[in-house]
Amino acid sequence: MGTSIPIASPRFDGNEFKYLRECIDTGWLTHAGRFEAAFERAFSEKFGAPCMATSSGTGALHVALLSLGIGHGDEVIIPNLTFGATASVVIAVGALPVLVDVSPGTWGLDPELVRRRVTRRTRAIIPVHLYGEDAGDFRQFDVPVIEDACESLGFVPMRGLMTCYSFYGNKIITTGEGGMICGDFGNALDWRNGGFDKDYLCQLPGLNYRMTNMQAAVGLAQLERFDELISIRKRNLEIYDRRLKGKGKWLFVAELDDPMGAAEALRYNGVSSRPVFPPLHRSPAFRHYASGVFPVSDSIYEHGLALPTDATPEQTNFICDLLQ
Repeated sequence: MGTSIPIASPRFDGNEFKYLRECIDTGWLTHAGRFEAAFERAFSEKFGAPCMATSSGTGALHVALLSLGIGHGDEVIIPNLTFGATASVVIAVGALPVLVDVSPGTWGLDPELVRRRVTRRTRAIIPVHLYGEDAGDFRQFDVPVIEDACESLGFVPMRGLMTCYSFYGNKIITTGEGGMICGDFGNALDWRNGGFDKDYLCQLPGLNYRMTNMQAAVGLAQLERFDELISIRKRNLEIYDRRLKGKGKWLFVAELDDPMGAAEALRYNGVSSRPVFPPLHRSPAFRHYASGVFPVSDSIYEHGLALPTDATPEQTNFICDLLQ
């Protein structure tokens, strides 16, 4: 049976097409058009922090690390259970990712395990608010905190020095690809914009992580409808929380004895699902950074299945019926 309930489905019934038409009609397609600044300003007003748009959530995390001067010889503490980009950006700046198991209560970094891994070489901590769950506050370690909030927009307050978001196609608001960095991001703007001045002299070896005018146009239209879009997820989460065991707000992750069998049953009935992100210590790219065992990460991965959270209430109840 074909999929009729996708894991996520962007909703473009606001001003998205109107703003895109303006980009095309005026010829402003790159970040130099009006929408990047308008999107940043509206996001800042909505969430109460200085903001800088980027081409992806990964780009936001990368320039956050670069703005702190983190590099070779430095260590950055990250959760073992996260999307691979959290580790990739640490490696990209030449630092060492220190993998720490997560807490069963939050699915985020276990604070006690973090305490044991902080050293004089620790230059940052990147807590991940996995699936929109609040990983907690890690400022007590007196180390810069860069929050990977790519999945938690609107669900978790900003508490770190910097907070990074993603607007990938399956997020609460989307620009297709895109991201945002919020907070005290120092010279991250120079890193994002290529590192050159008006005469094209490079003052630092910058990158191009800018958001296009077209992406920002879609983002601004989506942000105008943010309360509506997040309310759809909250409504469905009430159903999941009442009927199934699990966690997650961006996507609800059901805790099941046989998630792969459940995924097959859902697929047969037209429902899309996805496995939990594999723990980093299981990935060939990152396993040599792992030390010790990660029982909580393994358990969540082995028993979790992510479900659609922006469906209709009827569809959400149908999914629950299939899993009970």
